[in-house]
Amino acid sequence: MRPLIGIPCHAGLHANTERPIYGNNRAYVHAIEHAGGVPVLIPLLGDLSGLNSLLPRLDGLLLSGGIDIQPQLYGEQPHPKLGEVDPHLDALELALARWALRERIPTLGICRGHQLINVALGGTLYQDIESQCPHTLRHSNWDRPRNTRVHTVQIDPDSRLAAILGTCSIETNSLHHQSVKKPGRGVLITGYANDGIVEALEVPEHPFMLAVQCHPEEMYQDDPTWNKLFVAFIESCVSPVVRTLTRVEQSMNASSVSVR
Repeated sequence: MRPLIGIPCHAGLHANTERPIYGNNRAYVHAIEHAGGVPVLIPLLGDLSGLNSLLPRLDGLLLSGGIDIQPQLYGEQPHPKLGEVDPHLDALELALARWALRERIPTLGICRGHQLINVALGGTLYQDIESQCPHTLRHSNWDRPRNTRVHTVQIDPDSRLAAILGTCSIETNSLHHQSVKKPGRGVLITGYANDGIVEALEVPEHPFMLAVQCHPEEMYQDDPTWNKLFVAFIESCVSPVVRTLTRVEQSMNASSVSVR
């Protein structure tokens, strides 16, 4: 069986009719399918308890790129350069991230998803790199094709990401204006741009929780190195039986502790 990978949707308007819709970029769907997974788009539910019917059926979670995260969620006031935010999206994705942490579900974060994992674990963000980190590279290259490589990322040679990609230095696209500032609990920073901006992180105590600031879904087709990331993610999702046994064991251990 191919693993089911949840991908949260964003709220938007249909380009022709301006009717409200939920959706996400096709590139994420195609990257997951190409690597062997089956994408499952998750809408912004009015009642998040509805997730209880869906989540036990998922084998993995992809937290995608998107708009900014509310700074109140990491203890800051909005910066003048803060972009669009959506409290409903933040609530959905934080619920999903915390579920994945609790249930040890394989998770891949991309751009906003990279930042959201850090916030879910108590970390903070730079709300606008250009104004808060002077003299850095230009990271918000939205005027260029999305697969344009614009800078190099240096990767910790001892990291899981380096092992997956088979390299400690790689060229990436760059389509963001925010980045990780203070790492969250248990977060290991594993990649930096040459200007010091965080470009990759992982949670070593988790079976597979890894995130990158770039957009590999826009590069995997013409760069086999980035395709390795999606393949490794899907491979980590293919053994739900093992995860079920782990959850049962954790539940039994928790029950034993509570009896004492």
